[in-house]
Amino acid sequence: MPLTNKQYDAIMRGYDRRQYRNYREQCARTDEIYQKIPQIRKIDEMVPESSLQHAQQIFSLQETSSGKSHAFVLEDLKGHLDTLRKEKESLLTQAGYPADYLDMHYTCPDCQDTGYIDRKKCHCFQREEIRFLYSFSRLEAVLAEENFSTLSFEVYDEAQKAAMPAILRLCRDFVDTFAEEHKSLHFYGPVGTGKTFLSHCIAKELLDSGYSVIYFTAFQLFELFSAPGYTGPEERLQNHEALLESDLLILDDIGTELANTFTVSKLFQILNERALLGKSTIVSTNLSPKDFRDIYSERIFSRITSSYTLVKFCGSDIRIRKKISRSV
Repeated sequence: MPLTNKQYDAIMRGYDRRQYRNYREQCARTDEIYQKIPQIRKIDEMVPESSLQHAQQIFSLQETSSGKSHAFVLEDLKGHLDTLRKEKESLLTQAGYPADYLDMHYTCPDCQDTGYIDRKKCHCFQREEIRFLYSFSRLEAVLAEENFSTLSFEVYDEAQKAAMPAILRLCRDFVDTFAEEHKSLHFYGPVGTGKTFLSHCIAKELLDSGYSVIYFTAFQLFELFSAPGYTGPEERLQNHEALLESDLLILDDIGTELANTFTVSKLFQILNERALLGKSTIVSTNLSPKDFRDIYSERIFSRITSSYTLVKFCGSDIRIRKKISRSV
């Protein structure tokens, strides 16, 4: 399951709140009708009385061995309850209310707000799961603008137009085989050549398929671990679990932070533990392979070059070209 236990519990608590809200609303509707149409209260009181009387009849049949069958008694009960139901519905409609006004009104009638249909996730649970994963990914807003459907070759220079088709095929293959192959990618190349955009494209495809994705810039990641307030063991555990257990972790702009012994150690820990768990990671950097090795140590460089697919981006800065074209 893509969700962690805590994320799953959060969604199920939402269903619990939904069920309680529906129950309270039904109680309020019942109180309203009992005040306006007292006869309906009497009908409701007759239902358990009638059920008890028929149950006593069945018990008596068992004791006396009467020829009257249990099926006959149950059929008689069913007919009587159906008559009471129709009488209630008639009273409601005559008073201007819908016939089902006193029924439980579910937010999702298909699963009756349990989240499951025959032990399978309901479509409403899957929708909630994706919404939750989007929120947790830190990418909820940006992915509406940056995804495969908004990608345009018009923004690329000639070198990029020549290289991008192969990179796009690789990215789409990464998405298509994600469940089976658990690959990792290392995007490298000059600033503004589309590395972050393609990371976002991949993230959206996987999130829409129900996978968990977490995105951090290098600055955000190391600020998370080094912030003065980051001292509580529970908070530390939650963040550590999220970094390790998400189906895809995207670490963007590695190399823009101030690298030191602490950041290098943390980066290796994250990359190594995710590799051991068989989790996919995308590492994006503006550094050349040589500069990356010099800054982050041979150990990290070896981990990436041995188990990641290296993807080289080239060309000029897309953002600068866009800015120039708008000013012309």
